[in-house]
Amino acid sequence: MQADQGIILINKVSGKSSAAVVAQVRRLLGMKRVGHCGTLDPFATGVLPIIFGRATAAVPYMSEYDKKYRCQVQLGSRTDTMDREGEVIARAPEDFDSACLEDRSYVERILNAFLGEIKQQAPLYSAVKVEGKPLYKYARQGEEVDRPWRTVYVHDIKLLDIYYIEGEALPRLDIMFSTSKGTYIRSLADAIGEKLGCYAHAAELERSACGPFALEQSVKIDDLFARFDTVERDPKAFTALIADEGIVLPTLAAFVDFPTHAVERSEAVKLAHGQEVRVLTDDSTFETISFTYNNILLAVGSVNQGVAKVKRVFVDSSAEFLEEGSVDGSI
Repeated sequence: MQADQGIILINKVSGKSSAAVVAQVRRLLGMKRVGHCGTLDPFATGVLPIIFGRATAAVPYMSEYDKKYRCQVQLGSRTDTMDREGEVIARAPEDFDSACLEDRSYVERILNAFLGEIKQQAPLYSAVKVEGKPLYKYARQGEEVDRPWRTVYVHDIKLLDIYYIEGEALPRLDIMFSTSKGTYIRSLADAIGEKLGCYAHAAELERSACGPFALEQSVKIDDLFARFDTVERDPKAFTALIADEGIVLPTLAAFVDFPTHAVERSEAVKLAHGQEVRVLTDDSTFETISFTYNNILLAVGSVNQGVAKVKRVFVDSSAEFLEEGSVDGSI
């Protein structure tokens, strides 16, 4: 395990921004080079990959991950933010016949209409920038602005339950979404309500998976601070502790779904210097492939007719494990 880099899967709690989580992890690790993959709305919970050190170079690849979300869609009201934190701006018509919502097959047919490629407009209350300014700032100032559209893909929608909560005339839908990157689940909740004819908003939202990383692998930030206290708030001791506990995942874990090629030491040294090298004896071609030496991620690049071209390097070219005679690959 490399001490200067890795991935920590945080189970983000509601009410905290993704940027705030990054700031907390910076404090725990005692380093500035910390980022996240895939912003979660403050009200949302779930898996938020935090990347530190050289592993931050993996963010462009991790940003392409598909995602899975579990959303509680409250029927009967639309809000300006499309979630529970907004102001109600529309309610179900008085003559709306709620009996159709008791028909699970009918609700599932409506949901299936959103499968496949769809276009979504950025929510008014979102961090998407227009002319360098986040949309939510325009919204708070009451300014009108053209919001950008994006094409996304909904791979799967599964209706888990239809249930009522106290104080609501119409039910909630418990839905699992599997989507491409950049999909606005709040917008989907709003669109589902409109198609059902009764309006809706996202009452609860949990990201259950981000690429290969599942919620079950994640840890609460409060649990990390509890460990931080046990080592007298020493960042180096804390990093070593959570690495020993398996909380820090190797950078290679970010590329588990990509082709991987293990190389010999001579090739590893060249790749660590960003040099081209023939890694395959045939004429194989890969658009994206990871290269390892002693199970440590060296670099990510492409292979054209057997020749590797480096795009990102994840190790120091003078790293000890690349030296002549190194056998265990440790740093």
